[in-house]
Amino acid sequence: MAQVVGSPRARRLEGALVYVVLAGLTFAFLFPLLWVLGLSLKTRLQVFANPPLYLWWPTLENYADVLTRADFLQAFINTLIVSASAVILSLCVGVPAAYAFARFPFTGRSFLFFALLVMRMLPPIAVLVPMYVLFSKLGLSTTRLSVVLAYTTFSLPLVVWIMRGFFEDLPVELEESAWIDGASRYTAFLHIVLPLTRPGLVAASILCLQLAWNDFLFAAVLTNNATQTLPVLMTAFNAGDSGVDWGGLTASGMLVILPVILFSFAAQKHLVAGLSSGAVKG
Repeated sequence: MAQVVGSPRARRLEGALVYVVLAGLTFAFLFPLLWVLGLSLKTRLQVFANPPLYLWWPTLENYADVLTRADFLQAFINTLIVSASAVILSLCVGVPAAYAFARFPFTGRSFLFFALLVMRMLPPIAVLVPMYVLFSKLGLSTTRLSVVLAYTTFSLPLVVWIMRGFFEDLPVELEESAWIDGASRYTAFLHIVLPLTRPGLVAASILCLQLAWNDFLFAAVLTNNATQTLPVLMTAFNAGDSGVDWGGLTASGMLVILPVILFSFAAQKHLVAGLSSGAVKG
């Protein structure tokens, strides 16, 4: 039976069309980021030039001004501490919880899992005021711990949801073999199950990091000048007698997103595997 095959010219035309479409989509997605990058490399006069400048000599003056601010370094440290703590706490609580949902049948398991997902669906503004009142009563308002707990509240359901699928797809026979060899459930979980779910752990970590690193709402309400994070600090460039400091605002924005981008690229292999598979192939 003859197989109909397109001509080489048609295949080349189709391939070129695909690349053109992909290039157009890539440019559409990257254009806002490139525009912000361009503004961050302009002086104030160049930013407000009319007509807009599309060719100019880039300057790092805005980045130098932002990095020499004492409050920027403090905000960066606060953001790093808060984000890392939220990710670690979410994984330490969420991964064992996901394993319990996947391996232990108990009454109300489906209802409890659904309740966790409902927590993730709630808009943050709906729980902001109750959280602020609770942390004020506990003496935790304007502290880093309050922000960490707030971020964990919304990251935890995401971790449980992602990791439960990985644990369910792992053959239980792997753990049973370890038990026969004398390993405890904890040892089998730590040395056999967790290494096999590494893509899921990386994917959950990056998603939790993005949520904590970029959040403005909780950090704006639950912190003060000493504990504020980078997204809150960026609002300082919107104030002043001279109006919005577009150079400082865009430069600080690029510095804020840079660590997450670098971390995502470094873990790209595991991130793609974690978000696309969620299963053991063999």
